[in-house]
Amino acid sequence: MSLLLNDLNPKQKIAAQTLKGAVLVLAGAGSGKTRTLTYRTANLIDNGVSPKNILTVTFTNRAADDMKAKIGKLIGSEIIDEMNLGTFHSICLKILRENLKKVNRSEGCLIYDTSDSTAIVEDIIFDFGLEETEYDPKIVFNIISKAKMELVLPAELTEEYAQPDNQGSEHYYQIVSRIYKEYERVLKNNNCFDFNDLIKKTIELLESDQKILDKYQNQFKYIQVDEYQDVNHSQYHLISLLAKPKNNVFVVGDDWQGIYGFRGADISNILEFEHDYPEAEVIKLERNYRSSNNIISASNQLINNNRQNKVKKAWTEADDGAPIFVAQAESPLVEAKYVCKRINNLVDFYNYKLSDIAILCRSHFQSMQLQNQLPKFKIPHQLVGGVSFFDRQEIRYFVNYLKLVVNPNDRLALKRLFRIEVHGVGEILLSEINKYARENKMKITDVFESPTVVKGIGNNKAANIIEFQRRVIDSIFDLREEKLPMHKKAMELYERVDFDQNVLAELDDPEGRKKYMNMFLEDMADFQKNNPGRGLYDYLLINKLISDKDITEDTQEKVKVMTAHSAKGLEFPVVFIIGAEEEVFPHLKSLEEKAAGSNPYAVEEERRLFYVAMTRAEKLLFISFANRKVSSDQGQYKQIIPSRFLYELPEQRLDFTSVESKKGGSGIQMRKNAEVI
Repeated sequence: MSLLLNDLNPKQKIAAQTLKGAVLVLAGAGSGKTRTLTYRTANLIDNGVSPKNILTVTFTNRAADDMKAKIGKLIGSEIIDEMNLGTFHSICLKILRENLKKVNRSEGCLIYDTSDSTAIVEDIIFDFGLEETEYDPKIVFNIISKAKMELVLPAELTEEYAQPDNQGSEHYYQIVSRIYKEYERVLKNNNCFDFNDLIKKTIELLESDQKILDKYQNQFKYIQVDEYQDVNHSQYHLISLLAKPKNNVFVVGDDWQGIYGFRGADISNILEFEHDYPEAEVIKLERNYRSSNNIISASNQLINNNRQNKVKKAWTEADDGAPIFVAQAESPLVEAKYVCKRINNLVDFYNYKLSDIAILCRSHFQSMQLQNQLPKFKIPHQLVGGVSFFDRQEIRYFVNYLKLVVNPNDRLALKRLFRIEVHGVGEILLSEINKYARENKMKITDVFESPTVVKGIGNNKAANIIEFQRRVIDSIFDLREEKLPMHKKAMELYERVDFDQNVLAELDDPEGRKKYMNMFLEDMADFQKNNPGRGLYDYLLINKLISDKDITEDTQEKVKVMTAHSAKGLEFPVVFIIGAEEEVFPHLKSLEEKAAGSNPYAVEEERRLFYVAMTRAEKLLFISFANRKVSSDQGQYKQIIPSRFLYELPEQRLDFTSVESKKGGSGIQMRKNAEVI
C-alpha cells in the first residue's frame, strides 16, 4: 500500500496516512478529494482495519458507486460488500431495518417521498376542516420537514418557530403542530417512514437504547464523511453520536462549495469543526487538477469576498489558458443565440464534442429561450434534472399497486389507487368512507365490500367501488400469497388489473407510456437477476433512495443543460453560465433575506454557488447576461444590472463582448467591448 500512496501528492498522502483521531480535510474544487478518501479507505484496510468497522458516508449514490469502484480497483472488489459505504439515508435505513420493532414499524415498511408526504398533509388539512389558502400543504410539509431535520418534536414546534409576541403566528404554528402530530400518527399506521425519518428515527433509536448505541459505536470504529460542508443538523448530530468515544472521524469538504442552505445544510458545521474536536488535525488540499489558471485565479478572487471562509488558496500548475469570456447580450433571446453560435463554432472548428459542453443556469426557467433555440441551431441537448424515470406519471401510478403487495397498511397507496380507478366518487365521499371505517374500527377495504353503509353512496357508485375491490384489491391480496419471482408477480399484477385499459388508456400518449412501462418491468427483471437474494420490498426501497440515478440515462452526444446546483461534483471542458444578473444570480430571495436581516449570509451562499459553477470548467468558461428583458404583458422593457459577481472577477483575466441582433434579420453580431461592465 505504501507504494500505492506514492500516487498521491504530499498533502493527499498525509491525509491518507492519518488514520486516528479527528481529521478535517479542506479540499478545494478539483483537488482530488475522492481519490484521497479512496486511498485512505484502502490504507485503513491494509493496516488491519476490518471493512465492517469503516463507515463512509456520501451525499449521492453516484459518489458512493464511484468510490466503491475505485476502492475495488485498489484492494479487490470482493471486499466491497463488507463495507458500510453509502448515503446518510441508505446507511440509516440499514440500521432501522435491523431494529424495526424498536421504532414501531414492521417488515414491509416503505418510504414516502415529498409527493407522498404532501398528499398526506393535504388529506389531514381536509379532515381538520382547514382552508388550504391559509394552510398550504406544501408550506406545512416544508415546516414539518425542517422540524425533523432540526430534531424538533410536534409539541416543541410553536415555541421553536412562532414569532414572539405575535398571536397570529403562534396560532398558526399551534395548528401546524396538530397537523405534524397527526402526520406522525398516519405514518405509523401506514407502516411507513418519510425521508427525514430515516435520520431522525435512527437518532431517536440510538439515544433511547444504550445497548444499540454501543453496538453501532463498536461497529463503526472509523467514520468518514464526504461533502461535510453540506451536512444538516440531524446528520451532524448522528455523526457526533456514532463517533464517540474515540472520535475517529475523518471529514472531507470545502466551505467554498457549501450551496445547500435552502435544504437545511449548516455550513457552520465545517467552519467550527476544530471547536467540536479541539485535537483535530486540519489538512488542506489546495492544488487544482481540473481548471486553467485563469479560471482558478478568477474564482479565488470571487470567493474571497465571502466572510464565512476558511483560509486557503487554490492553485494549479496549468497554464493561464484562454481568458474567461464575458458577454453582454441585447436580450435573453440574443443571449441564447450567442450561446448556440459559440457552441457550433467550438464543435465545427475546435474539435470539441457536444458532450464536452454544459450550460449552467441559476434556475431551470432561465433555460426556456435556450431550449427553443438549441434545436433551431441543430444542437442536440439534454435537460438534466427534469422529470426522472421513476417520477413519470405512469410509473408512479403502477408503483402504488406494488406498494400494497408489499405493505397492505399503506393507506396512501390505497387512496391513490381508489382515485385512479373509481370514477364518480370524489374526495368528500372518500373522506366519509375513511371516517366510517375509523369510527367503526374497520379496515377501509371492508367498507369497500358494502359501500352503501356510507351516507351519500348509492347503488351506481357502490357498484364502481365493489368492482374496484374485486378486480384490484383482491388481485393484490391474492398475489401477496403467491410464490412468484418479483418481476413475474409484477407482470401478473399488470395483467390482472388491466393496467393498459384502466390506467394508460385514460392518459395522453398511452403508446409512449406503454414503452416506459415495459422498461420499468425490464428493470425489475434485471434487478432480480443481479440481486438473487432480494425481492420487491428491496426494489421499492432502493428506488426511493436513488433519486440521483436514472435507468434511461442518455449516452448520446448532447449538450447538457442544468442548474448550477445540479452541476455540483461534475466537470466539463467547456462551461457556459447564463443569466449572470442581479436578482437572478444572486437570486432575488437572497437579496431580500440579506436586506431584511433574516439571513445576513444569504448572498454569500449565492457567491459560493457562482464559484461552483465557474469551477466546473476545465478549459473554457463563458459567462453571459442580458442587457434588458420584457417585464410586463404590455411588452415594456426592463433594464438589467449585471451580477455583482462579475465585478468581483479580475478584469485582466476577462474578455468582453457585446452581442446584438442584426438589423433586418434573425442573426446576431458580436463585437469586442471593454465597457461591458
